[in-house]
Amino acid sequence: MKTVGLTGTIYLSENVSKTKELALVRQGAILRHHGTDAVEAETKARQTAQEEGIPFISPYNDMEVMTGQGTVGKEIVEDLPDVDAVFVPVGGGGLIAGIAAYIKAVKPTVKVVGCQPAHSAVMAKSVEAGRILDLPSLDTLSDGTAGGVEEGSITFPICQQCVDDWVLVEEDVISDAIYFMMADHHKIVEGAAGVAIGAFLQTAQKYHGKSVAIISCGANISIEKLKKIIECRHP
Repeated sequence: MKTVGLTGTIYLSENVSKTKELALVRQGAILRHHGTDAVEAETKARQTAQEEGIPFISPYNDMEVMTGQGTVGKEIVEDLPDVDAVFVPVGGGGLIAGIAAYIKAVKPTVKVVGCQPAHSAVMAKSVEAGRILDLPSLDTLSDGTAGGVEEGSITFPICQQCVDDWVLVEEDVISDAIYFMMADHHKIVEGAAGVAIGAFLQTAQKYHGKSVAIISCGANISIEKLKKIIECRHP
């Protein structure tokens, strides 16, 4: 928002990461909190936008947002033309829908793997059920993918058609993945990135000898969470 000189109000659930809040404020965002799930915050934001006559932009249920996220798929295919599989963290499905739609259009043999925390696997379970489910989410390190999926989301049918496999990741595996990136690669990643990395690590044997891309989608994790992850291994 600072870059384009605009102001915007972002609706967040009440249990959102404080680290992410501070990052948004630094970029000039006005924050509002509503509910304990991303869907509740999104519903309130859409309602407020309609009442006040201002534009509403969903973080995933929006064709232009999804198309923009799909450019990640284009970059992968261009930079790694022999790619066999792509692991993508999933919340509402905008990122994976954009990536999968592009990849399946230009190279349908590439396997697209959706990765979700077992504590909040709404999209994976909805795809399995054949309809969008209203399911509760438990606390998870992967707060960036936590929460439900808006009814009628444009991402759902694309996830049904274009995502080949789903991997649900337990919290200890997410933690291990975050620690692995710190210890072995000297990189800080957030929980959502840890989901995709953890999903690959727990299925790596299936991809032996294959060319795999893993979407590591951010580093917005608090010092307190990192400290707990480290202390679990070095008390």
